[in-house]
Amino acid sequence: MENYIHRRSWLKQSSLALAGLGLTPTLFAKDLDKTFYDDKKFFSPGNTILLNSNENAYGPSPAARKAILDNYLISNRYPDDYIPVLKKKIALHWNVGEENILLGAGSSEIIGLACLHVSKIKGDVITTEPSYKVWNNQASAFGLNFKRNPLPRNGKLDMEKLYGPVSADTRMIYICNPNNPTGTVLDVNDVEKFAINAAKQTIVFIDEAYAEYAQLKTLAPIAINNPNIIVAKTFSKVYGLAGARIGYAIAHPQTIKALSNYQPWPDSNVSAVSVTAAIASLADQSFVQDCIDKTNKAKQLCYDTFLQLKLDYIPSSTNFILFNIDKIAGNFTQGMKSKNIQVQYREHYGGKWCRVTMGTIEEMQEFTNTLKEIAA
Repeated sequence: MENYIHRRSWLKQSSLALAGLGLTPTLFAKDLDKTFYDDKKFFSPGNTILLNSNENAYGPSPAARKAILDNYLISNRYPDDYIPVLKKKIALHWNVGEENILLGAGSSEIIGLACLHVSKIKGDVITTEPSYKVWNNQASAFGLNFKRNPLPRNGKLDMEKLYGPVSADTRMIYICNPNNPTGTVLDVNDVEKFAINAAKQTIVFIDEAYAEYAQLKTLAPIAINNPNIIVAKTFSKVYGLAGARIGYAIAHPQTIKALSNYQPWPDSNVSAVSVTAAIASLADQSFVQDCIDKTNKAKQLCYDTFLQLKLDYIPSSTNFILFNIDKIAGNFTQGMKSKNIQVQYREHYGGKWCRVTMGTIEEMQEFTNTLKEIAA
């Protein structure tokens, strides 16, 4: 409901701006209302609790919302004047150079660019099972094969055993840390040592989409000095800009140039509005910390409920939790959906699991109450 209210607020403010342009705000808002909320094929009803896509239930930040409203009327312009500002802000934030950054439509685009780059010579991608897979079909379409090594439920394993050995056919190693969907974390120092060694033979791609939630140090410092290491980051998670589609790579200038060659022009797939929202978001670190704190409280509420119901779960360092639903009879996700709660069903470790994203505290109270009903 909170997201619905925010969208209605956006429409109201947008209508006031349109009135200044001589347009008809009432008709505009009515048409947008119909497009956004009446067409159930594309949009969920306003009272649905969305706990299935690892989005930030609290975002965008107030600063980002203001930036969006202040700047959406520049959508007729290319973002060329705004991109250098964002890249400078990112460079200062991570203590890297502007030449070390490439923007994309979410970190998923960055993964796709890397796959395209390494697929010039067909070979293998090494990853874990389970891990983030949305980009896998794209990689397969480029002619890459996958070697998936089992990830223990506690996420702990010697890095060489987990990802090695690297062979002459290895084109890229993909490391998602913290990992999606398990929420587990590999020791950053271990990842760093492994990446430096493995990069002597192949590309190492380190996905740090959830690193802020785990408050992990970034491995950007090793990427900017090594052409075979790429770090991907995103504004989609803790910054709450999943729908704005903006992420970035941090890498050696030579690697940035190579990846940018697969875009129409460097940084071309982000919008002016998205860039201004990202600039504002990066400056609003108090909002980031508040989201992390609230997410941790929501996770504890879930942990307490899982323990009460004797449901197995994997402690998470992210904004989602993977928990086992083998003991729950019937179609779990349908049961949740009947209560207007969307969660994600998974099959891992020889059993049935649910990955639930942390919503607001109120949403998670609704989720845990429904869980107790369904599990009874």
